[in-house]
Amino acid sequence: MKIKKLPETELELMLALWEADKSVQRNYFNTKFSDKGWSDSTILTMLSRLQEKGFITSEKSGNKNIYSPAISKEEYMQVENSSFLSRLHKGSIKHFVASLADNDELSSSDIEELENMLKQLKEK
Repeated sequence: MKIKKLPETELELMLALWEADKSVQRNYFNTKFSDKGWSDSTILTMLSRLQEKGFITSEKSGNKNIYSPAISKEEYMQVENSSFLSRLHKGSIKHFVASLADNDELSSSDIEELENMLKQLKEK
């Protein structure tokens, strides 16, 4: 299955499902997103779309549907990160980090973390 980029609202549902770290009923999403004012039908529509796209599965338990992720957060993040780098930074991590540095987005602790991460990667 080719993983496609999700619209922001569907991604919000997926993030909530991954955060739950277990299968959930629809009312989990109603509770999780009560501040957004999404109706039941809106949530059901998004869940249906996610199922059609292969991101989630659902199974009946009595009269309720139980939703589970069909792909992991890590699988999705890999595709999303690659797409982001390709679209905005010509596939270059160097260009991405340079843009952060140019805009003063990197603190000294961020730079230290990056240095430590690079050191660990070199030792592999």
